[in-house]
Amino acid sequence: MARYFRSEVDIKSPWHQVLAAFWQRYPNPYSAHVLTEDVLYREVTPSNHLLSRRLLTKTNRLPGWAERVFPAHMARAVYVLEDSIVDPHTRTRSPPRPGT
Repeated sequence: MARYFRSEVDIKSPWHQVLAAFWQRYPNPYSAHVLTEDVLYREVTPSNHLLSRRLLTKTNRLPGWAERVFPAHMARAVYVLEDSIVDPHTRTRSPPRPGT
């Protein structure tokens, strides 16, 4: 089953630092649950927006009841598809809107 997540936050730091932190957040010793991070697609559009699609593999701890039901050797990884659009003019990074 697919799940979607979106959040907004206004970070009071220089734009170049915020964007660098976003792109360089993995590998991270505090995020050992993130196994892989792969860039699937990147493009700079004619309007100077950066489109990016990344695939992350993360471990997924099962709820206690499911650990009793499913075998211990069963894979415990989930895949996260992350789409983003970076607009350097407005200094925003956001997911694409549906239909775009």
